[in-house]
Amino acid sequence: MRNKILVVGLGLIGGSLAKAFHKCGFEVHAHDINQNSVEKAIEEGIVKEKIEDLEDVEDEYAFSFICVPVLESIGILEKLSSKIKKGIITDVGSTKAQICEFALKNRISNFIGGHPMAGTEKIGYEYSFDTLFKGAYYFITPLDINEKTNVQKLKDLLNIIGCRVEEIDYSLHDTITGVISHLPHIVSAALVNMLNENSIFCKFAGGGFKDITRISSSSPKMWADISFSNKKVLLELIDKYIDLLINFKSNLESDNYNDIYSYFERAKSIRDKIVSDSK
Repeated sequence: MRNKILVVGLGLIGGSLAKAFHKCGFEVHAHDINQNSVEKAIEEGIVKEKIEDLEDVEDEYAFSFICVPVLESIGILEKLSSKIKKGIITDVGSTKAQICEFALKNRISNFIGGHPMAGTEKIGYEYSFDTLFKGAYYFITPLDINEKTNVQKLKDLLNIIGCRVEEIDYSLHDTITGVISHLPHIVSAALVNMLNENSIFCKFAGGGFKDITRISSSSPKMWADISFSNKKVLLELIDKYIDLLINFKSNLESDNYNDIYSYFERAKSIRDKIVSDSK
C-alpha cells in the first residue's frame, strides 16, 4: 500500500502526475473513461494496472488522485470514499469549495483538497510530462476533520515531485484562483470571440494577440465546469472588471490623458514585479 498510487483521469494533469510518481518509484494504477489513454500509459510502463470500474477499487492505495473536470469530482469522491478508508484521497480541481464542503458534510476525513498551479493550453495524456510540477505552487486545503499526519504525508509526497506546497483555506483559494486564473480565461476567450466579427482579424492576429490569448486553447469542458463551480466569486470579479473598463472608457471619452497613462503605468509596475519575483 505504501508505494501504490491511484490516478483517476489521465489527462494532462493526471498523466503528468502518473509520470512523475512513476519516475519517483511509485506503482501507479489508473482509471479513465478513455481506455486508449490508460492502455498507452501501460505500454509506456507508466501505469502498472488498469482499473476498469471504480466499483472494483480495493483499499490498497496510499494516495488516490481525482483528476477529472470539477463538476465530476464529487461523484468520483463519493465512489472512492466508500472503498478507500486507509489511504489519502485528494483531487486537483481548480475550485475547492464544493468538494471540500461535500467532504465536510459527509465526514470524509481522509479527503484533502488539492490544486496544482501548473498546466499548459494542451489537453490529453499525450501532452503530459513528468516535470510539469517541478517548481510549481501546489495548493492543499486541509479541513478540521483531517488528521495532521495525513496532511503531512500529502505534503511530503508532493515535495518529492518538486512542488512548492502551500496550505490555504478553501474559500480563499477560490478567490485567489478566480482573480489570477479563472477571470483571465474568461477575458481571453472574450478577446478571441471578438474575432468572429470579421475574418480579417484572424488573418492578422499576430504574436502579441496569440500570447495574450494562448490559454483560450484549453479544454472548453474544463473551463465551463470551473465557471459554474466558482460562480459566486466570478460574478463579483466580472463586475469589478466591467467597472475598470467603464472607468477607462469614461477617461478616454473625456480625453483624460493622465488617468489613461496611470492605468497603463500601474499595470506595468505590477506586472514587472510579478515577473521579477518569479525569477
